Amino acid sequence: MDQPVPSRRQFLTAVGNLASASWVALNWPAITAAAEPMQHGHRSIPVCGDGPPTAIATLAPSEAADVEAIAGLIVPSGKTPGAREAGALLFIDNALGSFFKDQLPAFRKGLGEFQAGFAQQPGVTTPFAGAPEAQQTAWLTQVEKTPFFLAVRRLTVLGLLALPKYGGNKNNMGWTLIGVEDNHYWEPPFGYYDRDYPGFQPYPGTKPYTA
Repeated sequence: MDQPVPSRRQFLTAVGNLASASWVALNWPAITAAAEPMQHGHRSIPVCGDGPPTAIATLAPSEAADVEAIAGLIVPSGKTPGAREAGALLFIDNALGSFFKDQLPAFRKGLGEFQAGFAQQPGVTTPFAGAPEAQQTAWLTQVEKTPFFLAVRRLTVLGLLALPKYGGNKNNMGWTLIGVEDNHYWEPPFGYYDRDYPGFQPYPGTKPYTA
């Protein structure tokens, strides 16, 4: 991390670079299913009950506490909600127990190494989740290039942007953070860039295409 605690502006700028092309390609079916519009009515991803999950079901309490602490530093709370308030942990837990369950063993191994490494740091006397933020940030700076941290970062972002029914993006907090409107259908003008556009004018001798 470039700064001890990344700002929300830095987070939004970096979202497009979080996942490598190979990772996105490998997980694209699950990612697109998690983000598909609710109005489509598809349920290709398991959902806990009829609504979003409300409790941790996959991670152990100590695992969940550390993962939430990491997510809370990736997208910190402030004047606007962060990963904690948006329920990113519930999405991560749900994902690792369903559509990303094949990644759970590797995730747990990485988390165990993360926890063991942190425990060996000078001055550390508590688990990661209970440590002072300065200690947490210092350790994340050391492990920010590891596959485990990259996995948590990707899952945190997905937890903010996926449909709330998968556990995260509580009350559309993630969408609000990046300015997404929860609509399935829009009518022009869509924004400042086409507010004064008179509309489509077909070339002479042609007819406008209508669906």
